[in-house]
Amino acid sequence: MKISSKTHHKNTRAQAMVEFMLALPLLLVLIYGTIEVARLVFIFSSVANASRQAARYGSGAGEIDDVAFYQDCEAIREVANRSAYIVDFDEINITYDRGVNQNGEQIPISNVDPDPQSDACPIEDDVIRNGDRIIVQVSANYEPIISVIPIEPVQIVSASARTFLISIPILGSALPSGFSAETATPSKFPTSILTDTPTAFLTFTSTNIPSSGNTPVRLTPSFTLPPTLTFTPSKTPLPTYTASITPTPISCSGLTGVFHGPLEITGNIMEMDIINNTGHTLLTAQVYLEWNHDTGHKGNDPTLHLTQASLASQTWNGDIQTPSAYITAFYPFIPPGDSTIRFNFNQSYNLTDGTERIIITIGTPGCINYPVDSRN
Repeated sequence: MKISSKTHHKNTRAQAMVEFMLALPLLLVLIYGTIEVARLVFIFSSVANASRQAARYGSGAGEIDDVAFYQDCEAIREVANRSAYIVDFDEINITYDRGVNQNGEQIPISNVDPDPQSDACPIEDDVIRNGDRIIVQVSANYEPIISVIPIEPVQIVSASARTFLISIPILGSALPSGFSAETATPSKFPTSILTDTPTAFLTFTSTNIPSSGNTPVRLTPSFTLPPTLTFTPSKTPLPTYTASITPTPISCSGLTGVFHGPLEITGNIMEMDIINNTGHTLLTAQVYLEWNHDTGHKGNDPTLHLTQASLASQTWNGDIQTPSAYITAFYPFIPPGDSTIRFNFNQSYNLTDGTERIIITIGTPGCINYPVDSRN
């Protein structure tokens, strides 16, 4: 029995159609799964990028319209929203902390919740110090386009933290490394000095002529002109002084460098010993201090005001009540040997919060920008 070609083609097409219908669901599931995984990765990437860009903007130094970047909450959130496409964020939380300790735990700022789930923006100026961090947390929900499988919405969260600086001291010098001292070096230069000895003079010599009778005696003048006006050159060495530069190199590191003792607090005084082994008097370019300004005292008024700073009989007086401060108009000399820098507060320093720190930046050539840091 022969099967016609038409019947054979019909059977082949029918078989291909059946096979396609069997494979189509698997193909659709594969395509749909690829799309959903791509959406999930895209949302995750958008959330991570948004938090990173927003934290980067908030950590910038400077101000716009008298508003610091870390206090401009609307601009921070706008940067986060602009960095994403298609994705809508559920929450953009902004908070702050003082970094992490050795155990990886956050160091909170007084009266500020460091948990990224909270929102503490804007923050007041008087509680912020150099080295604090801004934390931006962005969250978005992921839901499948088609609920083929009943899956609950997945929340994707990303938090980024960046350290910001309120002020940055910039120091520089065009001087070479080492001191330059002038020393007098005598040198001899021959100097010709002409001395004249005039010896010209006129002399009269009387000649007696004997005569007899009334013959008068006649005096005959005679002129004697010896050699006159004799110039005698003589060389007289005179000392002259030529200044020469003798560099004396200085180094603040190594055995002949600058060291410090531990930071100590007694009563209302915070102090630190300084050991200057360079053999030279050093100039300070900056004095920086951090202290527990808001809760450092046990009493009705827990705040601490910095009222005095002193080093080697050099004293600064004032009134500062901030978390940290560069003490302006106080650039003391560090004498050779041992000395102590002291900071006096308005009342006793009873409670420490781990932020206490003293940094003395040296400005002497050879040690420019060398920090004497109590934490190192």
